[in-house]
Amino acid sequence: MNKIKEELLATNLAPWRKKGIFIVVILLSLFPFFITYKTSAPDLGAALWQLRHFVGIAAMQAIAQISLSWYILKNKVPNYVIGSFLITVLFFQVTYSIAVILVPYA
Repeated sequence: MNKIKEELLATNLAPWRKKGIFIVVILLSLFPFFITYKTSAPDLGAALWQLRHFVGIAAMQAIAQISLSWYILKNKVPNYVIGSFLITVLFFQVTYSIAVILVPYA
């Protein structure tokens, strides 16, 4: 049990892994814009106007995710912080995608 605690509190993550996390977060930050575009593809103008608030949410979340991943890249943080950040990023992607896909049917 102590080994798990020590690994979660460790701050010695390899630099190449931090760069990989940074790149993955950037790609995941672009995913909501792709989902919004694919959802509104038949009538782009009207659908984007209907989803304008979601685009704003995606933009703010992308800025926040990239900022936090830049902080993780440049500073030493415990492994549990990195893990919880990645879980938060993935949950946002799933929630956003489901919401944007279901809005036209409401």
